Amino acid sequence: MAVNQKTNNFTVEARKRIVVTGGAGFLGSHVVPQLLDQDREVVVIDNFSNGKKEHLAPYADDPRLEIIEGDITRPEDVRRAFYGCRQVIHLAVLDLRQSIKEPQRVSEVNIMGTINCLEAALRNRVELFLHCSSSEVYGSGVYVPMDEAHPFRPETPYAASKIAQDMYVQSYGRVYGLPWAILRPFNMYGPNSPWEGVRGELIPKMIVRAMNGFPLVIFGDGDQTRDFVYVKETAGALLALADHPEAWSRCLNFCSGRETPVRRIAEIICRQFGLNPERYIRREDPRPGDVRRHLGDSSQFRSFFGFTPEVGIEEGIGLTIEWFKSLPLKAEELLSGEVLRNWEKEDVSYREDLFNYRSDRTARI
Repeated sequence: MAVNQKTNNFTVEARKRIVVTGGAGFLGSHVVPQLLDQDREVVVIDNFSNGKKEHLAPYADDPRLEIIEGDITRPEDVRRAFYGCRQVIHLAVLDLRQSIKEPQRVSEVNIMGTINCLEAALRNRVELFLHCSSSEVYGSGVYVPMDEAHPFRPETPYAASKIAQDMYVQSYGRVYGLPWAILRPFNMYGPNSPWEGVRGELIPKMIVRAMNGFPLVIFGDGDQTRDFVYVKETAGALLALADHPEAWSRCLNFCSGRETPVRRIAEIICRQFGLNPERYIRREDPRPGDVRRHLGDSSQFRSFFGFTPEVGIEEGIGLTIEWFKSLPLKAEELLSGEVLRNWEKEDVSYREDLFNYRSDRTARI
C-alpha cells in the first residue's frame, strides 16, 4: 500500500517512480533533490550538453536515483528512461539565446524531442505528463498582469518552440487521453543558473562581472521589466502540481506578480558588492528578441495551492551571490567563461545582414 505524507500543503505518494528530462539542468537540479526529499524514485535523462553532472553529484550514490546519459531526440534513449515510470516531468530544452544562433537545432530538440517523450509516455501509460513551459510564449505584455489567456506573441524561435511544445502536450491529451499539466514559470534565477557561454543569463552574468569589478552590462535602456521567480520555488510549484489532479489539464502561470526593471537588478547587485551604479553600469544596444514588459498573474495557481513565490528579488539575489562565492572557482575563472553577446552568430557578415533585414526588410540574407 502506498504511504501518504503531508508536505508543503499538498499530499504526495511515496516512492512513485518519476522520470525528469533535463534533470541535470538549471531547474532540474532543484527538482531532483526535492523529489528525493519526498522519497521518490527518480530517473534522470540528460545528454549533459547544457546540464552538468556536478549538479547531481551529491545524490549520485542515492539508490533511489538513476541517471541515464541520453538524448531526447533519440527515441531509443527516451524509451529506456521512461520504462516503468508513473509520471514525467519534462524540462529538457535548448534555450532562448541558442535559438537565435541555431533555430533549427533548437526546434529539433524542443519540438521533436517533446514528441518522442509524449510517445514514450503513452507507451508506458503514465498517470501524468507534466510539462514546464515558459512565459516567453507571451512575448511583451499586451496587457498586464499577463494571465493564462494572454495572446501568444513569440519574440524568438525559442518562444515559438515552447508554444509548439504546449500545443503538442495538450493535443496528446485530447486525442490519446494522455493526462497532462503545464506550469508556465516566469523569469527564473538562483543557484546553478548558467553564466557561461551561450546559456549565460542576466542575473548570473551580472554577478560574475561584479565579482571581478567589471561593468554590469544592460542591453537597451534598462526599463524593460521582468517578473523574477527564485528557482527553488519553481521546483516546489512543479511538485505541487504533480500531486494535485484537480489542477491537471490546465496551463498555470507561476510568477511573483512583481515587476522589476532590468536596471534595478543591476543596481541591487552593485549595492551588494559595494559598487557605485553610476560607474559600474554600462548600456549597450538592445538584444534581439528581448521582451519589453513582463508582469504575470498567478491567481489560478494560488486558487489551487494557496501560495505563490515568497522570496523577494533582493533576498534571492543575495542567495545567488552566496552560491557563486561557494564555487571552487576563482572570480576570474568564472569570468573567463562569459560570452557577453551570446546570441550572435559566428559568421559576422551573416549576422549583420540578418538583423538589418529585421529592421528594414530589404537586405538579402
